[in-house]
This record gives sequence, structure tokens and C-alpha cells, in this order.
Amino acid sequence: MKRRDFLLAAAAAPAVASGIDVAGIPSRGSRKVEIVYRSPHPTPNGLQATSEGLWVLDQGKENYVSLIGFGDGKVIREFQVPGLAGASGLTVDPDGVMWINDTHNSLIVSCDVRDGKILGKYWCPGAGRTYPLEGDPPAARSPLKSPFAAAVPAAAPAPVAANGANRPRRAPGQLAPDATTGLSGEGGQGMEIRDGLLYYACLPSRRAYVLDPKTWRVKAMWNLPGNRAHGVGWEGDSLWISDSNWRAFFRHDRKTGEIVEKIQLTEKDPLIHGVTTHDGYMWFSDDVGYICNFKL
Repeated sequence: MKRRDFLLAAAAAPAVASGIDVAGIPSRGSRKVEIVYRSPHPTPNGLQATSEGLWVLDQGKENYVSLIGFGDGKVIREFQVPGLAGASGLTVDPDGVMWINDTHNSLIVSCDVRDGKILGKYWCPGAGRTYPLEGDPPAARSPLKSPFAAAVPAAAPAPVAANGANRPRRAPGQLAPDATTGLSGEGGQGMEIRDGLLYYACLPSRRAYVLDPKTWRVKAMWNLPGNRAHGVGWEGDSLWISDSNWRAFFRHDRKTGEIVEKIQLTEKDPLIHGVTTHDGYMWFSDDVGYICNFKL
């Protein structure tokens, strides 16, 4: 079989090994995607809508986290969070704590939403090495050209830190303040919070996790259809979880984790990375430098 024919067959095949028939999921129908504005920095990889504005997490080595206005994309304020490597998702809880999935370090980091001061570092349940399954679509790339002169590449994964024999007592799941990695491989991606629980997608385990940040216990795990789950966003009492390679958004029932609906984009649309929902719209970033949306 020629390589082109193999890729076409792989794209058309359902994800049987994952137990999820993507082709059989009911579709909400096509959506017209708008490129709203360019991002504050070249590699936007996480979004979070708040009453203050839209938070944009950049995956570049400077680790910028920017709060921008929904209407014009102008920066309201921003800060840098040191030590992140390929961070891919963030959310803000009611206490003013920002939670960031530090993906390539397999960490979940908490910091002050006002200035980015790190409050804690935690290992990420589900972290590990990503892997393909029979029926996965080919790796997708953005069809867009970056509006930035030279995109900043993501930082390389940091080396694993040594663990001392006599470790001090810490909160459940928490690591030493100078920790540079949680586990080898990849960690979480998009993240949201609801009723005190963190909801996040994780590439290597091909699952979404419902995690209690106070006890660091996993309350539930949901199966995902691919190995490139990315941003997430609420619609009512259900959670949309995107997959970049499927170029789709999958709506999960919050109580059961079951996929009840999908929104399928095309190869000509911007590639899905960071995701959030706001005022009846799905917002997402393409990591070549754009913020996009469409009406739900």
C-alpha cells in the first residue's frame, strides 16, 4: 500500500482500539470559524475565559500568560511563569488561584492570578509517554502561516529531578518547590474547574480526569477518542474536549463522561490548541499565533 493510501485509510477508520467510533458520534453540523485576532505572543496553547477577559497561555520559552480583552485582543496585563516547558492549559478557581498544566514537565502548577507567583507544584495523574492506536488519524498541522516574523519554539523538556530519601511532609500530590518534572513523558493539556474539581485532558493515557485538588485523588476518568486531546470548555453541564488530530470537539456528559455530540472542523480551518467557551461561542487558539472562534 502506498503511503498516501495508508494515511487516507487511517483517517477514515474509526478509533476501534479506543472503543469509540468517532464516525458514529452525532454531529452538531459545520461551523464557520473566524480568525478574531493574532495572539499576544507567537505560540498560544491554552485559553481561559473569565469575567476580566481572556487568558492566553503561550508555549514559548518566555512562558507568558496574558490577559486580553475579548473585543480587541489588547493586553490588559501579563506575567511570566518561570520553569514551564510546553505548558498547554490553564484555569482560574474562585480563590484567585491559576492552575496550569505544565505538559512537557508532567506537572500541574498553581500560581497567583495577579502576578504569576508560583504557589505549588504537583505531579500529574495520567502522565507518561504518548502512543498511537490503530485507527488514529494522521498527525495534523495548521494550514495557517504564522503572523509573527519568527515563531519561538517550545522549550525542551527539563531533566528529571532527583528525589531525596528524607522528604518533608507536603500536601497530597505536591512536590518540592524546586521540582522541574513530575514524571517522564507528557502531562495534561486543557483544564477547567467546576465545584472545586479540576477537569483536564491528558495525552498519554488518552483520558480526561476529574481531580480533587485538595486531596489529589482522581474522582473519575473518561475515555477519549484520540492521542492528541487538547483544550476544553464548558457548555452548560457538559464539557467539550478537543482533539487536534481529529480536528474536532467532543461534548462529554459531566456525570458519565460519555461523548454525546461532536463538532467537526476541516483541514482548511485553523488547528485546535487552547480552548474555552464564552457568551455562546467556542474560542480556540492555533499555536502559529491566532485566536479564533465560532458560534456554538
